[in-house]
Amino acid sequence: MENDTKRVKIAGTIDELSFAENKIATIMAGQKKICIAKSGAELRAFSARCPHAGGDLSEGALDQKGNVICPVHGYRFSINSGRDADGEGYFLKIYTIEQTAEGLFLRL
Repeated sequence: MENDTKRVKIAGTIDELSFAENKIATIMAGQKKICIAKSGAELRAFSARCPHAGGDLSEGALDQKGNVICPVHGYRFSINSGRDADGEGYFLKIYTIEQTAEGLFLRL
């Protein structure tokens, strides 16, 4: 069975990513704006669009529990699972990042 996900190179190393003061970096993968955040020693990738009201999560913040906070209404989403921390039923799209000898890759 073929893997139906697309693998896109996003950087050669983590040092090539430019993290803002809020600890969130953004990249474009085709037409998709993707946020990348540091969660401890790991990188997490997620949609830049809030599933609740469409806010730009790259302008949000990360809390100490590993949630991204939407700047529009303050909704919180786990950058590990995508679950809405408030239990409203919204899910944030999460992407897998792979680090290999060739660089950092995102699975779409």
